[in-house]
Amino acid sequence: MKQSIIRKTNKALYARVAAGIGGLLAGALSMGLSIYETRTGEDVPQTAVGAAVDGGQWKVTLNSASLATTTMAGLRVSDGKKALTVDLTLENLTAESSNLYRDAIKLDNIPNAPIPQFYLVRDRELLWDLQPMMPETVQAVWELPATQALPKVLKVTVVGTTYKPKDNLYAAPGWFNPTNKARVDLPIAVAAKGAPP
Repeated sequence: MKQSIIRKTNKALYARVAAGIGGLLAGALSMGLSIYETRTGEDVPQTAVGAAVDGGQWKVTLNSASLATTTMAGLRVSDGKKALTVDLTLENLTAESSNLYRDAIKLDNIPNAPIPQFYLVRDRELLWDLQPMMPETVQAVWELPATQALPKVLKVTVVGTTYKPKDNLYAAPGWFNPTNKARVDLPIAVAAKGAPP
């Protein structure tokens, strides 16, 4: 009887070890596939400057890039920093006001770029919510170290999302599955101010 208990205990232990190893292998395989897809994924289509890109939640038109010494609101850039700006047009394609535009664009060739600040050009103020179906001229501003070397051409990717009436976790509606929709090359101009003329 004692040996029977030991055998059952050993079988349970072996089953747990096997399940643990299987879980680790599945996790490693999943990570490996993710890395492989990232490296060998589809090329992102190159889009012309000034062409509108439909990203699902946002329509994005990238117009120009420049360096600036002041922000759109007229404030000086912090000491030891420089401001990299991208002028764009944003249109909220949803039925509700939203401020979830910060992830609609990303810089491909500026490593470790901080989260940009967005300004509404017509008011020269910080951008908050964008109303549905009202395209707005906007300026995105990244404050970077003054010593950071910049490329002559900024590579910007427009990131799109897909609407789901129910997500897999909470069964709530939202915009999911960020996908690189288009890449635009913007030559970086040197400007005296953060605002356009």
